[in-house]
Amino acid sequence: MGLLDRFRSKPGTQAVVQENEPLVSAAATPAAEVEEETLSPPSTEVDPNRPHLGEWLDVPFAEVSNHPDAIERIYAGTLDGMSIRGVFTEEEVATGVLRARSHADEFNDYGKQIFFGTAIVGADDDRADYYAAAPIINDRVDELFDVDFVGRIGQVLSAVGGGRPASVPSEEGRGDYVPITIRFLPPDGGVMHAHTANEFCNSWGSYEHLREIARMWNSLSYFVVGQRPDSGGELVLYDLMWDDTPEDVRALPMSEERDGLLERFGKTPVDLQVGDMILFTGGRIWHRVEPVHGERERVTIGGFAALSQDEEQVYFWS
Repeated sequence: MGLLDRFRSKPGTQAVVQENEPLVSAAATPAAEVEEETLSPPSTEVDPNRPHLGEWLDVPFAEVSNHPDAIERIYAGTLDGMSIRGVFTEEEVATGVLRARSHADEFNDYGKQIFFGTAIVGADDDRADYYAAAPIINDRVDELFDVDFVGRIGQVLSAVGGGRPASVPSEEGRGDYVPITIRFLPPDGGVMHAHTANEFCNSWGSYEHLREIARMWNSLSYFVVGQRPDSGGELVLYDLMWDDTPEDVRALPMSEERDGLLERFGKTPVDLQVGDMILFTGGRIWHRVEPVHGERERVTIGGFAALSQDEEQVYFWS
């Protein structure tokens, strides 16, 4: 099952039968006791007092260490995220993207998204496919860039994480995680439908190990811009948090239909240049990548991050 198929087949909310709850069928119930069930449509009600998008930091890479409490504030809900300017030069990023294209025969093509690398979000529940691919991808990543790309990501996360060490997690007896995925959104059709990480990383089987070692609720997303498209492709943040999501939105998987339901909420685009990095609470805030137009792909390099369960370190992976 592909990454997009998993998103489509797993709506945000699902009915769960408790282990010891007896199942009673209509056939086992006297006709006089069976009443016609009327299903109400999912509620569209929105709490007018819900929290809204709040503070956002915009800082140059050289000053990132001035915000050592950023990750803690993101978890606390007093900061939505931050744009970090110039983490990489355009040349440093372009070199890696160009070399990645030489491995096009290894890309995972999902139509509206094309991946260099593997991602835990698309892995089978037992993660066997993920761990089989990870060593190959990690070797490739080391070859792509002339700078220590993964190390610099860790440097940023450590700086905004209060000096905690930042590392790519590993699972004993299984292997290391992948630190980044390069995502290509093709022109005239590339899109990432609206979602939050809370809707899948706290329930899907592929995240079982991460839930054991990291604070996955309201976890973080990060990426570096590798190439801007001719037009479109903006990351937009909806003025809606996961906890306040109406039932009609939660009832649908990632899709154009759900995007349409979210249009009743305000949304804020985040403007980033090549080499800039974004870090935000992708677990809590609904977000989407707008359709890409023109002749150039939208290319980003990134993944996810979270504090460890003991809050002694920052983990990042894809």
